[in-house]
Amino acid sequence: MSNVEQDLIHWKTDAWKDRNMVAWYSGRMSENSGTNRLKNLVEIALCERFITGQEVLDVGIGTGRASLPLIAKGYRLAGTDSSQAMLDECRRLAAGQPIELVPGDVKALPFGDARFDSLISLNVMTHFPHVESVLNEWKRVVKPGGRLIFDIYSLDHLSFARGREVTVESLLEQKASDFNMHLSGERLVQAANSAGLKIVGTVPYGSLFCGEYNHWTMPMPLQASQWWRRQLSWIVSDDSMLAMATFLEQEWFGRLSNITTGRFMVVLENAPDQAANLQWHADQQAFNHRLAEGPIRLDDLAPRLGLAVDAWREQFDAHLDNLRNRTLAYFLLSTCLGRADAIDWLDLAPRNGAALQRWAHAEQVDKHLQGFVRSWHRQPAIAGLCESQGVDLGASLEYQLQRKFVAQFAHLSGGRSE
Repeated sequence: MSNVEQDLIHWKTDAWKDRNMVAWYSGRMSENSGTNRLKNLVEIALCERFITGQEVLDVGIGTGRASLPLIAKGYRLAGTDSSQAMLDECRRLAAGQPIELVPGDVKALPFGDARFDSLISLNVMTHFPHVESVLNEWKRVVKPGGRLIFDIYSLDHLSFARGREVTVESLLEQKASDFNMHLSGERLVQAANSAGLKIVGTVPYGSLFCGEYNHWTMPMPLQASQWWRRQLSWIVSDDSMLAMATFLEQEWFGRLSNITTGRFMVVLENAPDQAANLQWHADQQAFNHRLAEGPIRLDDLAPRLGLAVDAWREQFDAHLDNLRNRTLAYFLLSTCLGRADAIDWLDLAPRNGAALQRWAHAEQVDKHLQGFVRSWHRQPAIAGLCESQGVDLGASLEYQLQRKFVAQFAHLSGGRSE
């Protein structure tokens, strides 16, 4: 392990030992603001979906935001964290619920071999580059056939969205506070094979709360805009929007592949199966190729969906009946895979799809018109005619020309200007 990696591990490990930092983090995890409400719901649901058995270890338990809800459902929890301040806060929030809390390091767990049915870890592996050695230690405390469940950032998403291969080594060149560990499907297979683990599956999620930007709209990701953050702020108080956002996370992005969002949940089984791991990777690559080809159609996704295709459409259409939901879904899915043709609105939502298709068409028309009105007067043959004393007079006509063109388009399209 390089000195850079060692320094990063020490910095990340020590960062959460300050009690003031822990108090801030605890408040942030429990506050009902931004997309925290959705993040907690989706991540805890994923843990519960894949947990086997009743004895569960939470590594990097923090304030217990995943473990405490599981205790309430009858699971028996133990937790470890390198920060005693975090463990103290977790015990306070547990308010007497039975939970075993022990200080420890991700690479030196303070528990005996094969003690737990499942191990969960949220927002921990994302900080550290030494995935392989961590998995070996985590496997040690899980029973044969038990499961390891953790989240990580997607290197395949980052590379695909940027159109070039991105390496972990290049990410390590950032300052420690900016580093997030990204894992590719290829490296996941290598790590699982090395540790003697089977890949049960991976679930992409975090389209609305990745922790860093999804990169489809680089260099200006959707999440970087203030107006988009204002849209997401409604999730706090609008149960209808929360329901639709949860549906999209679980039943759309969660059914696609790791190139689709910036984050994914990994589910491993404590049983060696290199053939199954290689087959999983081959299936992922084939699916990625399919997603890159053209519109994503529900019938093609049918084997992956958690619902029958018609039931999926019916539920999505019901969510879209709310205008605020339609707006959020349109802008989010329009950036899916970084292509305008990735979504066939009529296929996804027979009742509301026509309106959304018109939005998409109008947006494309607006972009073409805007491109024309901003460029026509800069053409070499015209630019000189549009200048007066060094001032580009053509630029002053852009707004009025755009209005006239949009009005003319609305007239030709039957009065529809949306």
